[in-house]
Amino acid sequence: MIKFTKNVSVSSPIPQDSIDRVVRLIEAGKLFRYDFDLDPNESDPSTVMENELAAEVANLEREFSDYTGHRYTVAVNSCGSALFLGLKAAGVQYGDKVFTNALTFTAVPSSIIHAGAVPVYLECNGDYQTDLEDLEKKINDYPDVKFFMLSHMRGHISEMDAIRELCDREGIFLIEDCAHSLGTQWYDKSRKEYIHIGQHGKVSCFSSQSHKMLNSGEGGFLCTNDDHIAAYCILAAGSYEGLYEKHACKPLDKNLFEDIKLSVPNFSLRMSNLTAAVLRPQLANIEGTIAGYKKWFLKFRQVLSSASELIYLPEPPELVSRAADSMQFNLLEFSNEQVDEFVRRTAERGIKIQIFGRRDNARYFRNWKYSFEQSPRLGKTEKIVSCTCDMRLSLHFDESDINLLGYIIKDVAYGLLREEKEEREKQPDGAFRDHKNGVADAFGDSGGPIAARHEAWTRYDDEAYQENGRKILANYLAYQLTTYLNSSDRILDVGCGTGLTGMELASYGFTEIHGVDSSEASREAAQKRNVYREVRLAEWDSPLDMETESFDAWVFAGVLPPDQPPFGAFDALIRILKPQGLLAMAMRVEEEDFHYDKIKALYEKNRLKEVFREKIGVLDSANHEIIIARKIRSLF
Repeated sequence: MIKFTKNVSVSSPIPQDSIDRVVRLIEAGKLFRYDFDLDPNESDPSTVMENELAAEVANLEREFSDYTGHRYTVAVNSCGSALFLGLKAAGVQYGDKVFTNALTFTAVPSSIIHAGAVPVYLECNGDYQTDLEDLEKKINDYPDVKFFMLSHMRGHISEMDAIRELCDREGIFLIEDCAHSLGTQWYDKSRKEYIHIGQHGKVSCFSSQSHKMLNSGEGGFLCTNDDHIAAYCILAAGSYEGLYEKHACKPLDKNLFEDIKLSVPNFSLRMSNLTAAVLRPQLANIEGTIAGYKKWFLKFRQVLSSASELIYLPEPPELVSRAADSMQFNLLEFSNEQVDEFVRRTAERGIKIQIFGRRDNARYFRNWKYSFEQSPRLGKTEKIVSCTCDMRLSLHFDESDINLLGYIIKDVAYGLLREEKEEREKQPDGAFRDHKNGVADAFGDSGGPIAARHEAWTRYDDEAYQENGRKILANYLAYQLTTYLNSSDRILDVGCGTGLTGMELASYGFTEIHGVDSSEASREAAQKRNVYREVRLAEWDSPLDMETESFDAWVFAGVLPPDQPPFGAFDALIRILKPQGLLAMAMRVEEEDFHYDKIKALYEKNRLKEVFREKIGVLDSANHEIIIARKIRSLF
């Protein structure tokens, strides 16, 4: 059993520049954000240096605004504090109702409770976005609600243009929770360019908690383009007397502050210079961080894509360019028991996955009992979160890590599906109609041309491939080839059938996949998969008409008639391999097996050398082995 041994929960590393800044701050004792002079003595270099050190938060606010495109930023001690400040700045009073997502983290409804308000929960759709129909319904049901705290949970962005239009029409104050969305962009049709997310609402809030794009342990930012909101939040965050003047990113009109400062409570939510010193070098390199996460996120999606019948990967709106630091997917048609077993088995193999809709998960709305007297009825969200898998990504990963993570997840999911089928189709005598029975049914005992019998197999192949364990074989074979081949190497899928092995190969990034099959129906089905450069038709019992030494590898994971080698003979197939090329097979190995005997004969002649061999049991009718051998010398 292959296991993942790296820690998937490792936070992003702190750069050395951040560490050096923190040390200098500690040595100078300048930890308080306002511990600097507006007019330092320029003739004293030590005073100037200490003054610069003490302005870490002020400088960070300006730099953060420059990055997101907001006019103003207020740095605070957490994103939850920023959300609370946003509600207070919006004018939320005790007892007011606030719309918010049912799919979010507990800090979001907690900030509403902290502000003395009452959450009204909205449904999500299958892509983890706000359900627009439910939003319109709730607006009609609750005409007195004038605030909406929209959470971009785990960086999944809703249809923001439509939501802003609804909020503007109904006079609803929109606050965006962008805790997981730093670096995500929205295409602004009017400006014909991408803008940073957080520009649809009047307030947007970001996080620098450890498992985000920026890592300071704790930290948050409130961003706005509104002068009055900015002035209120600067004061409410903890700027007393005339300290607001020490903000580098603030409205220039002092009257905005002087007119309200005695009426605004000081909630003491300031960010410290220590936190800012940790963050500023990270923000300077944020594009590199985002690129790293995007690379692994897109690679992970690609690996999982071949399991689309079991694993649903949410899609963002077409106007969104995501910057994701984690991965979410839904298990399709799995019972709660199967979902829990999936989590248990992946954990056993080193992958920590949590399900949103489980007891003690802070992302499950039923666990927010502090926010309601009666549990809300949210059937759509309930169904979605009951099978939503959540796992972190890490910049410590490399491509082989992503391949292994995806392999294990698919292997466990395929295995559960196979077990379900066995239980469902168990015969009275305890036998199963597995792959071996399917071959017998499809090929029959009446003889006839191989191609004709293979046409019958095509009708059986898709369902059988998914449910009887053969996809476990193809997944394992494709994964193992990532160790030996480059993504651009030419691979021939021999007896490609309807193309499901090709899909597994493509999911691991192989781009030069060619197919060959004796069935026209199979060839057409395989071509529609859009993973093959071409799919040729050839007689099963005739040599292939292909150029000598033209492929880096050929793979065979399909059905083999009991006494018939594919396409003439193994010699003919090996002819098309380049020197040092690979043959890779998932085959049934029994005593004096016809096919393996042929392979062993080529070992003995020093024409092939076995580089990998492992038994894998997935079917009741037979054991299988994955065999990878390298071509040592030409046969001709």
